[in-house]
Amino acid sequence: MNDKNLTICSSCTIVKISYKQIISKMGETMKFTKFVEKISEEYSIDILSQGEDLEIQDVALIDNKHDNTIRNTLYFGYDKQLENAVSIPPQCIIARTDSAAPPLPTVGSNIALVAEDFLFTIFNDAKALIEATQKGIFEELTAIADKTHNIEAVIDAASVRLGNSLLFCDMNFKIIANSTSIPVLDPLWIENTKKGYCCYEFINEVKELKSIRSASQTTAAIEVTCNKSPFRKLSSKVFHNQTQIGFLLMIEGENNFLPSHFEMLSTISHVISYTISYYKSDLFEKNSIYHEVLYDMLIGTPSKDIMPRLTELQFPAKMLVLFIQPIRYPGQPYLKNFICKNLKIQIPGTHITYHNNGIVAVIPLKEDTEIDLESLKMLKCFSKKEHIRMGISNSFSCIENFVSHYEQAHAALELGHKLNPEELVYLYQDYQIYDLFSEVKNPDKLGWYCHPALTVLNQYDHENGSQLYKTLYVYIEKGCNIKLTSESLYIHRNSLVYRLNRITEICRVDLTDINTLFLLRLSFLIDRYDKRNNSLAVYQKNVMPDNLKYS
Repeated sequence: MNDKNLTICSSCTIVKISYKQIISKMGETMKFTKFVEKISEEYSIDILSQGEDLEIQDVALIDNKHDNTIRNTLYFGYDKQLENAVSIPPQCIIARTDSAAPPLPTVGSNIALVAEDFLFTIFNDAKALIEATQKGIFEELTAIADKTHNIEAVIDAASVRLGNSLLFCDMNFKIIANSTSIPVLDPLWIENTKKGYCCYEFINEVKELKSIRSASQTTAAIEVTCNKSPFRKLSSKVFHNQTQIGFLLMIEGENNFLPSHFEMLSTISHVISYTISYYKSDLFEKNSIYHEVLYDMLIGTPSKDIMPRLTELQFPAKMLVLFIQPIRYPGQPYLKNFICKNLKIQIPGTHITYHNNGIVAVIPLKEDTEIDLESLKMLKCFSKKEHIRMGISNSFSCIENFVSHYEQAHAALELGHKLNPEELVYLYQDYQIYDLFSEVKNPDKLGWYCHPALTVLNQYDHENGSQLYKTLYVYIEKGCNIKLTSESLYIHRNSLVYRLNRITEICRVDLTDINTLFLLRLSFLIDRYDKRNNSLAVYQKNVMPDNLKYS
């Protein structure tokens, strides 16, 4: 490991920490069997019962006041304390006081016997061992940072050491990283993690919590309580260049909070500062005023708070919103330093923010119309070159309508990727009818609204090996133009006329009636939407691994 110095903010002073100053050489966790092995080098100790080999994160004495069943705590006490106990600690060291006492209940627990004279000596040794192990967390996690240059890897490893889920959020409550080895169990934060950010109302409520408002400007961990969640939480501030840039949040899960967690979380905060300083400094570069305002609009900041800020900014007379997601996610620094910069070069006057694991861009239109063919061609080339997918909203002229047009661009990308996965650029105007379908409360009933001719033609084609369904579909798509339809189907116009006559006879439809043509066109769109959704659902269920399923 390199002998680097790390500057961190601690108790209002700047402290230089060197790797050579880290005391511990014990980067691994301490488990029950390993502890017994170490103690047996100096003291006589007998294993009475052995269950799951649990990690030891704290030590405590058995008493009648506190919870004696915390999973990762090693308890010390006397045999008589367990004789009438309601529950046995998961792991404990017991001193035998009466050789004639009945056998101790031991099912499922790790229990070892020691001489009564050495009980408290071994307790002190255990405390020292655990403290030494925990002090090694800084060196262990900075080694992971040096190897991976990855905040997510550090957060995940840290959560394993804590025994609970862990998140790292920036000052806007955007989730930068969260643990996966120990996933979040709190429903509130499960939802936030899925979105990648917290909504305005949630942020305001958290900021008003007394524990948050009174917290010191240090990395000292504090307990955070919330009436809307039964899960206990610890929070620690994260600093970069002497300025707070975010916070860590540990959420209690299967393992209870331990006193040692407060110090450990503060240490992890310093490791995150280290990782950012050496490997992710561009992650917290100061954003533009446009970026901040657009982001606040997306998370639901009330218009009364947004409007005064908008008066200071200038937006184009006519705009579009682009929602961009990379095909292969290269990380946010790449999005910022390459894709966003290149987009701004291609389209001067572009304003950008980040949301839903993608780029949200407001771009100016050249003229007071929808996007022109030249610009659309440029965006398609840009998407292919940068390996991105892009949804494009309809045009608008009032920035107060930004959020609704972002939703259009987002819907265009999602629906376009489902229905035309081979494409990279999707215009909302081409998919807005499918967006309407997606809003139906009972999508399984969409088929009820299809013209019966589609079912008749599908059955006829199946029985006769014909292509009347496709013929009618292409005919309507080509605006009922005989020439264009025959060219698209590679058949003679007389053959097309024959097929259309058969369709009229079989389905008893009037292909000159505008209402019939509208209903047929709508029916084909519904049929395509249903087929694509059903095939995608089957594919996700039978083929794709859970972590790659499209949502």
